[in-house]
Amino acid sequence: MKNEKSKSKNQKSLGLFLLTFLFFSLIPIQAQAVCNFGPLVPCGRPGTSACQFCDIFVLLNNIMSYIIKCIVPIIAGLMLVIGGFYLLIAGASPQLVSKAKSVITATVIGLVIIFVAWIFLNTFLDKIGVATWTGLGTWWQINCP
Repeated sequence: MKNEKSKSKNQKSLGLFLLTFLFFSLIPIQAQAVCNFGPLVPCGRPGTSACQFCDIFVLLNNIMSYIIKCIVPIIAGLMLVIGGFYLLIAGASPQLVSKAKSVITATVIGLVIIFVAWIFLNTFLDKIGVATWTGLGTWWQINCP
């Protein structure tokens, strides 16, 4: 009896591992085509200008853009696939159905929180006039002189 439980647990772990491997090896290739970012800081290399203080803000902006546009959708997609997989294999098990629903719900709530926070930050920084008092252009497109 104990051997059958561990065998079933090992099969589930192997299935989840294979699903994760396939997701990370196939899907991100297409997703990364959209995320074709250049260097994080476009200065300090041969043939470019020397770095200035405002390049710190360029770095922070590029990191945030990469996270929001590239990493968040990939992780959210993976979590939705995992939640759907749990729902698919749930059968008559109410524990797996509730686990699947909680994974999917948490993913959607997380996406809503991330993007609503981005909208509030964008609106707040635009209304207080960060672009005008810093002289760096719009706060999300920083142009160093």
